[in-house]
Order: sequence, then structure tokens, then C-alpha cells
Amino acid sequence: MRADVRRNRERLLAAARETFQRDGAGASLEGVARLAGVGIGTLYRHFPTRQDLLEALLAGVYEGLAAAARDLAVSPEPGEALLTWLRTFISEVTAFPGMAASAAVSLRDERPEPSPAWTGMHEAGAALFARAQRAGDAPAGASFTDVLRLAAAIAAVTEREPAAAGRLLSLAAAGVTPGKAR
Repeated sequence: MRADVRRNRERLLAAARETFQRDGAGASLEGVARLAGVGIGTLYRHFPTRQDLLEALLAGVYEGLAAAARDLAVSPEPGEALLTWLRTFISEVTAFPGMAASAAVSLRDERPEPSPAWTGMHEAGAALFARAQRAGDAPAGASFTDVLRLAAAIAAVTEREPAAAGRLLSLAAAGVTPGKAR
């Protein structure tokens, strides 16, 4: 990638991060381009859709989540390690209003080729989840993608009320009807 193209991309990502943290994910893309010092056409050449821009911002989040999952993989308590990682996931994907909804979009089955950052996060998180399943700390019949979708949904409905996220994740982990046949 040419140096000027790379610089424009980096400026666009920095401007989007700043703008979205202040105004949410629905903020004006023209404003993002203006803050980056480029034209709107340059923004669209790098990021054809708003979701493409949001996913580029999420790439750094996903890389951090992959590293966190790898760090937690040696925890002596697999179930608690998984819950810690899910709390981190929820916290990270609520960095600005609307980010959690973008994360949820990236979890859809019909999406095109996932990004390397998403794949790395998914693989590291899935390994953490599988370890919790083997320890009996996560349901044997559950899929990691469904657990991620649940975490993304919790993030989306609590992004303006972070304290509620922990309560909802605890409720989901305990189950609504503990001890009952499902």
C-alpha cells in the first residue's frame, strides 16, 4: 500500500474513532472525512459502507480480545475465565454508541469472508469456551457463536447502562430456571 494511501486510512480511522466516541456510530461520515482532512470520496474508497468502517475499528478490538482469550486460557477456573472474557467482550464492543450493533452484524452466519482479526478473536474465544465445556462450566450442546451473539445482544441493550451488562451476563450464565430440565 502506498504511503499516502496508508496515511489517509489511518487518519480516517482515527477521525472515525473520535467522532463515533463523541456522537455514536450513526455520526456523519462527511464529518469523519472532514476531521481526517480528506474528501468523502477518499473515505468511500477505503470504506465503501459504514459497516466496513465500523468493522475496521472493531479489528483492533478483536485483536485485543484474542489476546485476552489466550491469556485466560491458562486460568485454573475455565468457567470463570470464560465469564471474564465475555465481560471484556461486552465492555470492548461498547466503546461508543452503536458499536455493539456492528459487532452483532459481524456475527451473522451469512456475512462474507470474515476479517483475520475477527477470525483470530473467534478462534481464541472458541478455545476458551471449549475448555469451559470440557470442565462442565458451559453447556455441552451450546455453540460459541451463540454465546457471542448473546454477549453482543447484552452489549447492545446495555451500552448506555454499563452496570446492567454485568447483571444480565450473570443472569444468562446462571440461567433463568436453574436446575430445571431444558
